Amino acid sequence: MDEKSVRDKIIEWNLNFPIDRWWRKKHGVAFNSSAHREISFLDQLFEFEEDKLFDELQGENEYKPNVGDWLEVGDVTDEQFIEQARDEMNDFPDLE
Repeated sequence: MDEKSVRDKIIEWNLNFPIDRWWRKKHGVAFNSSAHREISFLDQLFEFEEDKLFDELQGENEYKPNVGDWLEVGDVTDEQFIEQARDEMNDFPDLE
C-alpha cells in the first residue's frame, strides 16, 4: 500500500466516521488501539451528542429580562470579590 492509498483510506474513514476522529482526539486514543477497538460507534455518538447538548445549555447563560440574575461574578472567590468591591468604593469621593 503506497502513501497515497493510505491517505485515501484515512480520508475515507474520516468521511464515513467523523465522530470517531473527534472521540479519539478527545480521549487521546490512537487509531486501532485496544481502547479504540473496545468503544462502539453508538457510544461515541452518545458522548458526542451529550457534550453538544451541555455546550448548548451552558451557552444559554445570557441576560434574561425580569429574572434578576444579571450580575455575574464569574470565577472569582468571595475574598477577591470583596477586595474588588472595597477598591471600587475607595474610588468614590467622600460623601460628607
